[in-house]
Amino acid sequence: MASLVCVAVAASVWAVLGLALPLPDGPTGEGPTIRLYAGTEEIAVLHGLSRRAQIWRSLDEFPKPIVDAVLIAEDRRFFRHGGIDVWAVIRAGVANLRQGGIRQGGSTITQQLARTLFLSGERVWGRKAREAALALLIECRHSKRRILEAYLNTIYLGHDGDVAVYGLPVAARHFLRKDLAVVRPDEAALLAAAISSPNKILADVSGRGRTGRDAVLTAMERRGAIDATGAREALARPLSTGPADARLHAPYFVELVRDEMARRLTLPSSGEVRVASSLDPSLQRVAEKAIQQELSRLERRRAGAGRGRIEAALVALDPVSGRIRALVGGRRYQDGPFNRATRAVRQPGSLFKPFVYLTAFESRAGAQPASLTPATLVADEPLTIRDGGSVWTPRNIDGQFLGGVTVRRAILESRNIPAVRVAQEVGADRIADTAWRLGIASPLAKVPSLALGTSEVTLLEITRAYATLANQGIRTTPTTLGADPAPAGVAAAPLPAPERAVSAESAFLITHLLRGVMRDGTAKSSARWGLSEIAAGKTGSTDNLRDAWFVGYTPNLVVGVWVGLDDGSAVGFTGAQAALPIWATVMSAAVRRVPPNPFTAPEGIVFAAVDRDTGRRPSFWCDRGATIEEAFLSGTEIAVGCDQPLFAASGRRFFAWLQSVFR
Repeated sequence: MASLVCVAVAASVWAVLGLALPLPDGPTGEGPTIRLYAGTEEIAVLHGLSRRAQIWRSLDEFPKPIVDAVLIAEDRRFFRHGGIDVWAVIRAGVANLRQGGIRQGGSTITQQLARTLFLSGERVWGRKAREAALALLIECRHSKRRILEAYLNTIYLGHDGDVAVYGLPVAARHFLRKDLAVVRPDEAALLAAAISSPNKILADVSGRGRTGRDAVLTAMERRGAIDATGAREALARPLSTGPADARLHAPYFVELVRDEMARRLTLPSSGEVRVASSLDPSLQRVAEKAIQQELSRLERRRAGAGRGRIEAALVALDPVSGRIRALVGGRRYQDGPFNRATRAVRQPGSLFKPFVYLTAFESRAGAQPASLTPATLVADEPLTIRDGGSVWTPRNIDGQFLGGVTVRRAILESRNIPAVRVAQEVGADRIADTAWRLGIASPLAKVPSLALGTSEVTLLEITRAYATLANQGIRTTPTTLGADPAPAGVAAAPLPAPERAVSAESAFLITHLLRGVMRDGTAKSSARWGLSEIAAGKTGSTDNLRDAWFVGYTPNLVVGVWVGLDDGSAVGFTGAQAALPIWATVMSAAVRRVPPNPFTAPEGIVFAAVDRDTGRRPSFWCDRGATIEEAFLSGTEIAVGCDQPLFAASGRRFFAWLQSVFR
C-alpha cells in the first residue's frame, strides 16, 4: 500500500513539476588544493577559490561515529520512513504546543536535502508543502544510501569567515582542522549538533556547542552507538574548534589573495598547487599585536566617553614593487570578515592636504618664476567661499588665524585655511586628477572642501597614493602575490607596469615637507620610537574626531593606519593619538630588521637656507631668526633676503631691554 501511495504521489509531482530531481555526485566549486606560502611559512590551505567550500566523499568514507551522530541528531528513523516521518511531525507538534512556540521541527534528512538543493530558505507553509512533495519524489527515485551520501556532503554548516561551508568533510577541515577520517566521537557529535544552528553553535563551543554535543553523545549512548566508557571519555574532553593560530594566519590578507588569484592565475581543476604570497609573516604578527594592544589602551582611556567598539585597519606595502607586506582588516576576523583596509570608505581628512600642495608644485613646475614653493607665504586669515548656492567658511582646528604662514608650516601644523586657499588657486579638478594619478580609485567630489579630505577613500587607496610619493612619483599596483607566485605550468597574468604619476621633483618636495612633520609637526611624537629622522608621514583627523589616520614611509616601506568606529560616530582621538602609535610599532620593527635606504633628492632639486617663519633668505643685513634648509625646484629658490634691516631690529631689541631694566 505504501509503495502504491509513493508511486501515485511521485507521478503527480512529476506531472505537475516536471522535475527529474537528480542528486549531485560531486562538489560545487572545489578546485585544486592551494597551499599559500609567505617565504617558507605556510599561512593557509585553500580548497579552490570559490567562497563555497565543499569536498565530496563517498558514503563508505564517512566514519561510523559521524554517520551515527548525524542520524541520531537529525533523523533517527531515516531508514524506516519514505521521506516524511509522520511520527516526528506529531512529536514536534506536541513539543511546540507545550513550549508555546516553534521549538522543534519534524523535517527528515530527505526533506532537508530537498530544501538545500531545490528550494529557497523562505519560511512559509507553501515551501513546506513543496519540500514534503519533493522529499517523497526523491525517495522514490534514489536509494537511502544515495540520499544520505548527498546529505552528508551538501548540508550547510555555517561560515568560516566569508566562506560558506557545505558538507561534513569540509566542515571537519574548516572547524576541526583535521581530515574527516580521524574525527573523534565527541567531535562528530559537535558537528552533528551544529547542523541545526551552525553559526551560533560553532561560534560558542563552550556554551551552545557543549550543550549540543553532550545531548548528541547522550543520545548515542542510549541508542548503543557508543558504549558507556566511550561516552564518558567523550563528554569529558574539552571542546576546541582547532588551534587558534591555525585559524588566524592573516585571514584578511588571505581573502585578498583569494580574490587576486581568481583574477590573475589560471589554476588546474584539481590536484595541489603551491602559491607564493607577498606577506612578511613577522611584520604581520607585529601589526596584529600592535592593533590589539593599542585599541585596548584607547578603550581604557575612552571608558564612559562613548559607545561602540573601536576598530582599526593597517596596510604595509613595498612602494617599489607594490607587494603588500602586512594587512589587517579589523580587530577580530571571527567577528566578521568585513575588510576595513580594502572595503571601508572613510573621509581621509588632513591626509589629503599634501595632494593639494603637490598639485600646486606640479602646475607651477614650468612657470617662470614659480609662484608657489615650500617657502611661500600663504594667508591664514578668515575665508568664506561661495559654491553655487551654498556658503562655506572653513576653520582651523585650533580656531586661530596666524596671518601668513609658509607652506612648510601649514603642512607641519596641518592648518586648514592655507590648504583651502591653495586649492582655490589650483582648482578642485586638478587636485582630483592628481589624487587619481597617485592611486586613489574612489570617486572624488570636485568641491572646495575636497582640500580637507571630505571625499571618502579606502585605507589601501590612500596608502598606495603615499607609496607613489615614496617611490619618487612612480605608481605601482598593490599585489598580494610574490615575485614568482605560482609553480611552472600555472599561468599568471602580469600586473600593470609601473607608471609615472607625478614628477620626481614634486614628489620629493612633498616628502621633504612630510619629513618635517615627523621632526617638528603633528607627528613629532614619533621621536619616541626613533623614527622622526628616517621617515616621512602625515596625520589625519576628520571633523569631530570621527576618524584617526596616519600614513608614513621610508623609501623601503609604506604603512597606513586607520582607527575609528564602524558606525561613523566619533572615536575621540586624533591621528597622532590613535593611529601613529600603531604605525610606529610596525615601522620600528621593520627598520630594526632592515635599515631603510636614505631619501635622496633627484636632479632638479636644490637646497637653500631660509628663515623658518618668513621663508626668506637670511642675510647680514637682516634680523636673523631660526633658519632651515628648504628644498626647491631648481630656479625657484628664494633669492631675496628678509625685509627687516639689522639695525632696526637691533634698535628695537635695545629699547625693549632698557624698558625692562627701568620698569
